[in-house]
Amino acid sequence: MRRNEREKLLAFARGEATWAEVEGITAADAARMARTGVELAQAGRLREAALVFEAMVEINPKDAGAHAALGTVYQKLGRTEDALEAYGAALARDASHPVALGNRGELLLRLGRREGFGDVAAAVAADPEGKTAAGRRAARLAKAITADAVARLGLQ
Repeated sequence: MRRNEREKLLAFARGEATWAEVEGITAADAARMARTGVELAQAGRLREAALVFEAMVEINPKDAGAHAALGTVYQKLGRTEDALEAYGAALARDASHPVALGNRGELLLRLGRREGFGDVAAAVAADPEGKTAAGRRAARLAKAITADAVARLGLQ
């Protein structure tokens, strides 16, 4: 075993490096893996998509996008608590991740939990120009919530 490989393994054992770093998995490699997971989810193969994103989280727990994507798949599978946990993990790594904020906010609101409003608002703030699908969906949800509140209060 080469010294560099040994150092990488020791760094992994100490929690200082991810398995992706040890194996030299690049951002491009991770993007290809993520595209595969997305394609599987779009094809309705949610369990397989979950496996892809679970593997991504396992090899690189620092990847907020992988956690958010895993939460999305779990949410589609009806695994509510797992989805909330995955979104929380994404937000622990990137507090302004629009997918995690928007999806968690929507899920919390569906569960009748008011803190979902804050997540939806934060998702809109994280992507105010609607550059991402998550940002656009959060903006539509915020508008719908506002319109409903105005109607209920008779302010029209």
